[in-house]
Formats: sequence, C-alpha cells, structure tokens
Amino acid sequence: MITNAIYLTGYRIEVEFDNGSKRTIDLQNFLESSNNKLIRKFLKLSLFQKFKVEDGTLAWGDNEFDLNPMNIESGKYDA
Repeated sequence: MITNAIYLTGYRIEVEFDNGSKRTIDLQNFLESSNNKLIRKFLKLSLFQKFKVEDGTLAWGDNEFDLNPMNIESGKYDA
C-alpha cells in the first residue's frame, strides 16, 4: 500500500510504501507507449503533476488512471 508520493522532475515520482520502503518511478515510457487516450493525456506535465495517493494507490484525475501498488513495488516502473 502506498502511503506517500512526491513529484521529483519530468515523469519521476518517489513513492513510499506502508512498510517504509521507497521507490523512484519514471512513467515517461509507460505514458508514451500507451494506446489509451485517457492515459496519454497525462503526458501533459501540468496534469501529470496532479497525482494523489488514494486508498493506497497512486491515482490521477477523477478515477481516470491509477497504478497498481504491487506493480510499482515490484519495480515495473523503476527510474
């Protein structure tokens, strides 16, 4: 479960988990390679930077896009 997230730069975010571990993720490649318009719109940095931690998940918009915390913790989006 994600407890905190801090914007770093570009598409990089530092994510903290309930076990105290931290991971830096970079979502640029993920966003650029997505075929989903709802996800690709977050390539606009002003929208990307408006993420939030909601119910232990990193989320954007009004339930438009979120990332599974287990994928983040496993290193799928590592910087």
